[in-house]
Parts: sequence; C-alpha cells; structure tokens
Amino acid sequence: MNITRMNHAAVNVTGKTAEAKAFYVDLLGLPQVPIQLPGMEPITDSEFGFWVEQERVQLHVIGREPMGGTPDPTQNHVSWYVEDIDAAVSKLEEHGIEMRVMGEDLTRIIWILDPCGNIMEFQQDPDCVA
Repeated sequence: MNITRMNHAAVNVTGKTAEAKAFYVDLLGLPQVPIQLPGMEPITDSEFGFWVEQERVQLHVIGREPMGGTPDPTQNHVSWYVEDIDAAVSKLEEHGIEMRVMGEDLTRIIWILDPCGNIMEFQQDPDCVA
C-alpha cells in the first residue's frame, strides 16, 4: 500500500455544530471549504458537518449522530490518500484486516481499525488517477 499524503483529520461535534463552527471558523479564523466526498458534488454545509482548511491540511468537523458499527466513520479518525485504492484493499485483505466500505471503484472510502482501536480512513488520491 502506498500512502501518498494525509487527506484529513476528523472530529465529531454531534449536537454542537453551530458552536464548533463559531470556534473553528469565527474564533480561530480557519477558512471553511466545501465538502468534497468522492463521486459527489461539493457542498458547504450538510448532515456531514463542515470542513476547514489551512495550507492544504483539512479538518472535517462531523455534525451527525453516530452511524454505529465498527469502525464508525462518524467518529474521530485520520484519513489518508493512497496511490491505488484497489492495491490498498488487496493489501488489507491479505492481512485479514476487517474493513467498512462505502462507494465503489475509485470513489470507495475504506475505514479500518489500527491495532489500538483508532479509526483510519483510506481514499483514492485524485492526483494519482490517470
């Protein structure tokens, strides 16, 4: 698996989206950017919360109730871009790593737990698509 760069970190602020936005955007002055989920049009605010970005580093502020299951994508996590999502999935399968998968093909998002129970997310790096 070839991780190319960090995609984003995420925090869950369920029930306190307005307070979180006032903190991150108004107080800290972080610019809000559109949410860009694979295969979807960019959106500014949604049930998924909002995104802020500084120097190409993003924070996804999640404002929805937990989805449940393990790993739960709505909980705090770190997201990484990979050079080839198919190769990443194959590598994880070879090692018996359980995955939560949303989407298909290059728009897939994969969540796993590291050995300590931390949630990791993987997405196809759009800079590596021919």
